[in-house]
Order: sequence, then structure tokens, then C-alpha cells
Amino acid sequence: EKYYFIGSGCTAWKPNAARSAVSTSVWGPWTELRNPCRGEDADTTFHSQSTYVLPISDGKGGEERFMFAADRWNEQNLSDSRYVWLPIEFGAAEDEGNWGEESPIIHWQDE
Repeated sequence: EKYYFIGSGCTAWKPNAARSAVSTSVWGPWTELRNPCRGEDADTTFHSQSTYVLPISDGKGGEERFMFAADRWNEQNLSDSRYVWLPIEFGAAEDEGNWGEESPIIHWQDE
């Protein structure tokens, strides 16, 4: 069993790059991975800050999936702040620079 962490740095209302880590125990030790975001504006977590990972089950014992939730703050008008919801994929990350670890990957999907 593996545990994954997705978070961000501390820059108040300003978005920054996401961070991720993996461990075989919730108590650690943790191995830091790369920014899990891929694509345009990945360096600002798509203009947002990570807030939650929502587990999604099909209710039939199938593979559990995960949805990444992030806050998109509007510091000029906080009541107009929004959420970003994106699916998390997991895959071998040798080509992503994670030294062979399976890591979370979040892609911006513009529709």
C-alpha cells in the first residue's frame, strides 16, 4: 500500500507549483516527487492551490479513482473565488523524472 501527498507552498492568495510525495507508511519516511501538474500553467497549479483529493468509487468494488480539488482565489473579490476539479491519473514516471516511482499526474483538460 502507498500513500500519496499533494500540496502547495505558502504564498498567501497567490498560486504556486504543486508538490507531491509518496510513502509506504503515513508516518513516513516520505519521498518527494515532482510537481504532479502537467501542461500549460502547471507551475501555478492552473492558477489555483490544492485543497482536497476526493476518492471516487464505482460502488461495485472496482478500481477507485481520485479527483483533485483546488481553490482558485480571487483576492479582489473573495466571494467570487472558484474551485478547479481535475482527475488524477497514476502512472510510471520514469520519463517524468521521478526515478521510476509511480506518481500522481494531473492534466489540465480544456473543453
